[in-house]
Amino acid sequence: MDSFSDALLTLAAPRLGVAAERSARLNRALEGTTFRRNLEAGVAWSGDRRMAAGILGSHAEDNTFQWSWVVPGFAGTPAAAHAERLREIGERRGVPELTEPLVDLGGFYDPRAAADDLALLAVALLDASAAIRHGHGGRALTFIVADAPDLTSGAPAAEQAGACLRRAADLLGDYDARQHTDAMMRGYAGHHGLAVRGTEIELPDGTVPFPTKDDGRSGLLLVNELDVNGPVPASLLATAAPAMACVLAGQNALIDRLSDDGVDWRTPPEWDAAAGTLRFGGTVTVQAREIGVFAQNGTWTWADGDGPAQAKELVAAGGEPSWAAGEVDLSGHPRPAHVAELLTCAAARLGGGWGAWSVPGPGGERRFALVDPEQPGTGPDTMLAALHTSANIVQQLVLRRDRYEITRAMALGVFEHCGYVPWHAGEPEFLMGVQGLYQVRAYVSVDGTIYRLSSGLFGQPG
Repeated sequence: MDSFSDALLTLAAPRLGVAAERSARLNRALEGTTFRRNLEAGVAWSGDRRMAAGILGSHAEDNTFQWSWVVPGFAGTPAAAHAERLREIGERRGVPELTEPLVDLGGFYDPRAAADDLALLAVALLDASAAIRHGHGGRALTFIVADAPDLTSGAPAAEQAGACLRRAADLLGDYDARQHTDAMMRGYAGHHGLAVRGTEIELPDGTVPFPTKDDGRSGLLLVNELDVNGPVPASLLATAAPAMACVLAGQNALIDRLSDDGVDWRTPPEWDAAAGTLRFGGTVTVQAREIGVFAQNGTWTWADGDGPAQAKELVAAGGEPSWAAGEVDLSGHPRPAHVAELLTCAAARLGGGWGAWSVPGPGGERRFALVDPEQPGTGPDTMLAALHTSANIVQQLVLRRDRYEITRAMALGVFEHCGYVPWHAGEPEFLMGVQGLYQVRAYVSVDGTIYRLSSGLFGQPG
């Protein structure tokens, strides 16, 4: 499946322009407010304004979209009421995307953007106000649908209407369905009681022409995203995120080496403080340096040494001066383990390490930088696995507005670290590194998120 069905696009098109307008209005109304929700009860609040809301579905890292009525415990509850109405519409009108429990978006050009589009099409079919999404671990997304007519109704204005209608036309055009643009425009005009003269809609303050493919794309964002709590400053992530990918690549390479030597890498190694070595399985010895300890209560304690000292300078200058204290209380952060991993990898990389390792103990996890002169080689699969893990962690620490630049720095940084020359021709759709006849790619969604990784011969899409 690489496009939506004509049944879905035909059914949604007449209401798509109105859905775009309502979404834009609710986005503006949500700006600067706190969005709270109790979706099990089917309600949400923007500040003190209450609205009906439910869970539309979720988009997973394997690029599938699952409707909420599939989830055990949601069926028949307010949380899944909107999704169940969609399924009823799909059954009556023969729309496969609305009746299948799992919609595979992996064949779409940008699966995450397709998930947004599916949510907006759902808003149109439900006559709802907007779809709102938020991350729920890694790079997965939950989509909420909201009904707030008091915030989204009102007379249209030509400038805002034009932007929304162009965005709706872009969606149709992305799926080779511009033949439905006329129905979309006339549906919008009919909803507001406006006259259509030829290929223009007449509004009280001006006219809006029917969009064409020559108009250029609209940059209007219609599916709102709730940003992460406790974001790490971009100035800090610009260094720490690439460091994490590079250090995890080294860690993965050591895992490969230990596995090849028949050593169970899951068994914690023995730390010889006098020799400065970690001993794995009694046979493989790796030089290491202490970085710090992450305790179960969320406390991070820095060790002495050059790497920790440089990392403390980095966090102090990057907007998190409290993290430069000898002992740091991370328990109040929504992602304390992710922050500890970020600090570990930054210190390891800045101190000249090529990897990091964690050794559990009674006082918490002792973190070490791997500094052995015999650094194991890093293959493309090992490197991309590290980038995958890093992307999952960073996704939960970075603001959307900063996501693409941090993702770019992280991907190109680990590519270059592992011997691949950054190749900028495909940006921003994909980030690429080249090594001889081979390439690695990180495919990036319009929201700045990596959604696929590949490696192979140069010039062959992954």
